[in-house]
Amino acid sequence: MHTCNTCGKICSSKSVLIIHKRTHTGERPYSCSICDKRFICQSTLNRHNTIHKGEKLFTCTTCSKSFRRKYHLTIHIRTHTGEKPYSCKTSFRKKSYLTDHIRIHTGEKPFTCTTCSKSFRFKRNLTIHIRTHTGEKPFTCTTCSKSFRFKRNLTIHIRTHTGEKPYSCKTCKKKFTQKSSLNSHIHIHTGERLKKPFFWFQDEH
Repeated sequence: MHTCNTCGKICSSKSVLIIHKRTHTGERPYSCSICDKRFICQSTLNRHNTIHKGEKLFTCTTCSKSFRRKYHLTIHIRTHTGEKPYSCKTSFRKKSYLTDHIRIHTGEKPFTCTTCSKSFRFKRNLTIHIRTHTGEKPFTCTTCSKSFRFKRNLTIHIRTHTGEKPYSCKTCKKKFTQKSSLNSHIHIHTGERLKKPFFWFQDEH
């Protein structure tokens, strides 16, 4: 057995230990010839290359849907079997979903903004938050070129071009481009005061 002198992890062979140590040093000696993305080992590069080739080598025997990664096929198969191997009263098909869920109980917020030190439970929320500092708006309308920080806001905006109104009032059949507008409308019929949403993302105009 070979032990990492940085974190104490035990590896089955010297070659596995060498690859593991790169997670500490940041060394990525294997480079994709197409997009220049770098990897810590040859097998990871080989898996990455299937993205460019469009290969989907792993196929579900139930519905014939194909995947580039065996891991993604394994997760997909659970939608057929109903298997949820990771549990915390609520069960999850994917271990990372359980990890995310547990943070709700522990209050852990491991992802911290280097600009303002605000912390988040999920990396995706940190990524979204960072855009408030950088001003980045990566989602652009192909019709009018207006850009947005959040994909959801782009989706709603596109409906101003297409005229799509997917949310309909069951009482009067009036239609709306977004669910929040429908919720605001419904209180006209019920007389109830609308509670402000817990999460609210807004693009600057």
